[in-house]
Amino acid sequence: MGFSLPISEAWKDYAYAYIPTVQAFRDGHLPYKDFFHAYPPLFLYALTLFSFLPYFWSMALPLIISDALTVAPVYLIGRRLLSERGAFIASLLFALAPINLFYIDYVWLNPPLTTFFLMVSVYFLLEGRYDLSAFTLAISIGFKQTSLMALPIMLFFVAKKMSHKRVLRYLLMVASVCFAFSIPYVFVEPRLYLFSVFRVPIGAWGKLPENYFQLGFTNPSGSGTIDAATLDWYELKWMRYVPLNAPASLSLPIFIFLLPEMTPDIYFKADLTLKILLLTAYGLLLYKTHKKRQMEAAVLIKYLLYSLLILFTFNPVYKYYVAGITPFLSLLVQKRRDVIAFGAFNLALLAIPRLLTSYLLLLLLAWLLRPHLGRTPKLGQI
Repeated sequence: MGFSLPISEAWKDYAYAYIPTVQAFRDGHLPYKDFFHAYPPLFLYALTLFSFLPYFWSMALPLIISDALTVAPVYLIGRRLLSERGAFIASLLFALAPINLFYIDYVWLNPPLTTFFLMVSVYFLLEGRYDLSAFTLAISIGFKQTSLMALPIMLFFVAKKMSHKRVLRYLLMVASVCFAFSIPYVFVEPRLYLFSVFRVPIGAWGKLPENYFQLGFTNPSGSGTIDAATLDWYELKWMRYVPLNAPASLSLPIFIFLLPEMTPDIYFKADLTLKILLLTAYGLLLYKTHKKRQMEAAVLIKYLLYSLLILFTFNPVYKYYVAGITPFLSLLVQKRRDVIAFGAFNLALLAIPRLLTSYLLLLLLAWLLRPHLGRTPKLGQI
C-alpha cells in the first residue's frame, strides 16, 4: 500500500503500525504471542474487518465514524446536564474540536473507538440502564485499556443509587465481557498479553522471537539503523536515554535540557515517582467520590474527566490521547469564557512541542480544579 500522510508525533502511526499489525494478523500471526500489540484485541479486530475493503484508507473508517458518532451521546448527556441549547453547544464544540479534527479525522489515530463506547456507557448509566452501561464500558476497554480508569467512578455512581448487589452485577458484567474478548490470549500467552496491555513486567524476553517487536511495524523512510519505529532509542550526545517517539512525561523536558549527562537509571526512577503521584492523585479522587453521599450527573462527568486527565498528566502520554477527553471537556462548558478556553486549549495542544504536553495537561487540571468549576452547571447558563 503506497500512500503518504503528514508526519505526526515523529512517525506515521497508520502507515507504520496499524497497517503492518493488521497484515501480520491476517497472515496468521497471533497477537501478543507472535508480535507485540499495545491495545486489547478489539482495536485490532475492528481495523482488520475494515481492511478487507479495497482502499488504503479503509482501516481509517472505524476511527472517523466512531469520532463522528460520539456527537450523539455528547448531545444526549448534555440534555441531562444543561439546557437544549447547552447540549447543542457542547456537541458543536466537540464536533469542531481541533484536537479531534486533526489527530482523529485527518491523521487517523486511535482514541475514538474507546471514547465513543465510553460516552455511550455514561449515557446508559445516567439513564439507569446499568446492564447496557456495563456492556458498553467493557467494549470501550476492549478498544483501549485507558477506559479502565472510569470503572471505579462508575461503580461508585451505581453504589450511591442502587444496592451493593447491583454494583457487583455491574462489575461482573464488565469483567465477563473483558474476559471474553481476551480469549484465547489470556490462555495461550497470559504473561505477554498482560505485559502488552497493562505493562505487567515479565521475565521471558529471552524466549521471544527475534522479530517480536518488528513484525507489526514498518520503518519510516530515512530511519537508518532504527529497527522498530516506536521501541528503539535515540543515541544523541544530549539525549541518550529518551525513546524514539516516546510518550512525553512531566520529567522528560527536565532530563533533556537540564540533566544531559544523567545516568541510565535516573529517568526510570523519575518515571516511578510519577506513577506514585498518579496512584496517589487517583486514590484521592476515589476517596472524594466515596465520601459523597450523592453523585449528580454533572459530578460524574467531572470526575470521569479528572480520572482520565490524571492518567494522562502523570503517565507518559502522546498528544493525541487528549482526543479522549474533549467530549467530557465540552460538557463542562458553562460560560462564554469557557468556550474560549476550550478552543485555546485545543490550539495550544496542537502548537506546543510534544515534550510540553504533560505540562499543558497539568495546567488544564489546575484550571478545572478552580472552585467555581466545582458547582453543578445551571440550565441555560451559556
